[in-house]
Amino acid sequence: MPADLPVFKDLLGQEHASRFLSAVAGRREASHAYLFLGPRGAGKATASLAFAAALLCEDNGCGSCGVCEKISRGAHPDIEFISPTGSFITVDQVRDISRRLYLRPHEGRARVFIITDAEAFNAEGANAFLKSLEEPPAYVYFILLATREERVLPTLVSRCQPVRFGPVPVELIEARLLDRGLARPAEAKAYAHLAAGDLELAVRLATDSGLSDRRRHYIEIADKLSQGAWEGGASQIAAEIQAAGADAAAAGTPGAAASPATPDGFITATKKQREDGAKRLARVAQAEELHFALGVLESWFHDMMVMAAGAGAAVLNKDFELELEDRALASKLDAYRRATESVRSARAKLSYNVDIELALMALFSELMEVI
Repeated sequence: MPADLPVFKDLLGQEHASRFLSAVAGRREASHAYLFLGPRGAGKATASLAFAAALLCEDNGCGSCGVCEKISRGAHPDIEFISPTGSFITVDQVRDISRRLYLRPHEGRARVFIITDAEAFNAEGANAFLKSLEEPPAYVYFILLATREERVLPTLVSRCQPVRFGPVPVELIEARLLDRGLARPAEAKAYAHLAAGDLELAVRLATDSGLSDRRRHYIEIADKLSQGAWEGGASQIAAEIQAAGADAAAAGTPGAAASPATPDGFITATKKQREDGAKRLARVAQAEELHFALGVLESWFHDMMVMAAGAGAAVLNKDFELELEDRALASKLDAYRRATESVRSARAKLSYNVDIELALMALFSELMEVI
């Protein structure tokens, strides 16, 4: 089995993807278009830059030359990023790509277009993009990133080679945090479990004090609820969680990364498109923050359940183990179990286009009954 190229050294827990991409790049048999599919934080962006380096580097992705170093910084002129302008990748953006398609590489032996959100193509934009995707010059490669195949238009999926990424295993995330000195052992375990396969989120929990403070705030809420402290009732708790989600969304989401700069010559967004894009990103950010908040609540009720059952070794929030041991009551074991299931169900509903306020009200009303 071929070894991974050096540029893939930072891609964690994606052996199938890294070995496949290393093999095709090493043999110089890469297809013209790839669709990287997998959950947030699985390493798709890291893999796209590593694969681009393997395509451009004269030594097939050595990881140490000037080309690889520029790519690692996101500063190579032969790699261009395309992100939605407003709510969608527009026809004007696609036409801009088509006009730039036949420009020869500036420095490398290829040019790579990385489309950061393939799910943002609407039918009109996708149809305009098909010719470029089907018949690019020999030196042009496309890498499309998406979380789920069913959210990408079939006309695009059928013209790309899929490369699948899975959630990063919890033990690998924990080891990465420890190896790089980002967290103490108890925190590393807690962050790895809460991240649930999202390496980027785990790293941010370990390095972003604002995010780790919000985790503590949500734990305080969960702790109060688990003890039956419902001052203000379900509506007030729901409103507090929703407000926290809105505030965090305004400041940046748990796993949000900065958008790449628009390459020179590419179309910039109109005022209306920028406003539409900002609204879309705000909605996504709030939903992600609420998903994070409920993940913290779910982990707390889970820990109360296992501690009440005498299975303290299974606690997820290891940095709060003493508090959990002090709070958990064996007599409330079933209540903790039902609370865990309720929060898990509510988190799943956030993946759909639901009314957030009503979903939270329903959740906290249910928790009042079971705890």
